[in-house]
Amino acid sequence: MNSKSLLAALKSGNSDHVKALLKSVDTSQWPTEVLLPFTLREVLKALPNADELNYVANCFRLFSSLRRLHELQRREAAELHRLSVLAESVHAMMHYDHTRDVNKLSDFVMRRYQTIVRLYACRRYMPQFKYLVTVCHRRSRLIKFKMSSGFPLANILDKLKKRGLNFVEALIAVTIR
Repeated sequence: MNSKSLLAALKSGNSDHVKALLKSVDTSQWPTEVLLPFTLREVLKALPNADELNYVANCFRLFSSLRRLHELQRREAAELHRLSVLAESVHAMMHYDHTRDVNKLSDFVMRRYQTIVRLYACRRYMPQFKYLVTVCHRRSRLIKFKMSSGFPLANILDKLKKRGLNFVEALIAVTIR
């Protein structure tokens, strides 16, 4: 299959067709940055699964450093990376087994925040991360956090999914021109 017809087929909205094409493509002939938006689109569509959050965060981190993208696109990718790391931290807290050590969870959340500060010199989500670290310090707070819906994971995932899909669709539109 030639490159133009493959890209046109990947642009289709049929999710099963796109997944089959991505599995059959010889990736040695295609640069990662060309096929990645299509793969990421499929992962984002299934995002309430939330098991792929690390993959999503790594993809947005990659896009935030690609020099072939415009500065505005890199900034949007960086923002989506920060949001996906926040979602990953909340997901880890919501699925944490209360019999394990809460200090490890607190360290995980703090390391994720420090990564964001180190990469982007941005403290945009500082209040949220401070709150999450505070909750992680005590098992009773963590259990109460898991029981309440004051900081719902679903809202963060919906926001990430909507903004991520818009970003990826814009990348795909540029790729296929």
